[in-house]
Amino acid sequence: MLRTSIALFTVTAMFSASASLGAENQRHPCEVETAKLMSMNSTWPEIYKAANAMPPSCFDGYFAEGISDTIVRKMGQDWPGFLSVLVLHAKDSKFTKLILESINATLDPNDIKVIERLAQNSCRAEVLNHCHAISKEAVDALAEYDSAKPSYEPNITFKRDAPKRAP
Repeated sequence: MLRTSIALFTVTAMFSASASLGAENQRHPCEVETAKLMSMNSTWPEIYKAANAMPPSCFDGYFAEGISDTIVRKMGQDWPGFLSVLVLHAKDSKFTKLILESINATLDPNDIKVIERLAQNSCRAEVLNHCHAISKEAVDALAEYDSAKPSYEPNITFKRDAPKRAP
């Protein structure tokens, strides 16, 4: 009886362990699809390929924030590489849409300012319309970011700072 209980316990424990390992190994379907889009180590050709393979439903929530952050920072760090891919695929509306949707007020405003300056000052003639669109998205994102800040200074007086009343 004791051996049967131990054997049953062992089998149950092994099954539970393997079930929990299986749950840990399961990944969200978008993790694989967006991996190259969320890595600063990816090249622009890898980013382009991943952008075209990614289902539109993956550009949402956590994944969208990671993709946006990577794309905008990568544009700022490797603008010539970005322009090369953009020139090669200038007519690819899916890639252009992803780039433009990635420029938003959830990003570091300094990163947005960098790409806005690059789009205005360092564009190639073949993709000038794209650069104008990038610049416009950057300006809009910065305006949205600025409008989210309080436009007033709160009038808070702490007790220790309040003027003393005469007795």
